[in-house]
Amino acid sequence: MKLFISKTKFNLILLGNIISLSILSVSWHHQTYTLYKDIKRENIKNHQIVALNKQLLSEYSQVMSGEKIKETALQQLGLKEIEADDLGKWYKGRISL
Repeated sequence: MKLFISKTKFNLILLGNIISLSILSVSWHHQTYTLYKDIKRENIKNHQIVALNKQLLSEYSQVMSGEKIKETALQQLGLKEIEADDLGKWYKGRISL
């Protein structure tokens, strides 16, 4: 049994396959582009979270080191806590270090 397909039918089949593959290609490219945008957005959020975490850790370490210094000064060195009267006449509500 011999299978015979005319040129016209063969060209129509090829044309249909080319059109369907083109549509699928456009769809796949769109999906990868939207995935790229989502990944980029999540990376930006991740960098913001990491930066905020670093800032909070830095502030926490500064607060903790200050508290440890104060605690050492009060307990081991026997110093007293500063009061508003002890600051003198030049004090206007702020202490510059």
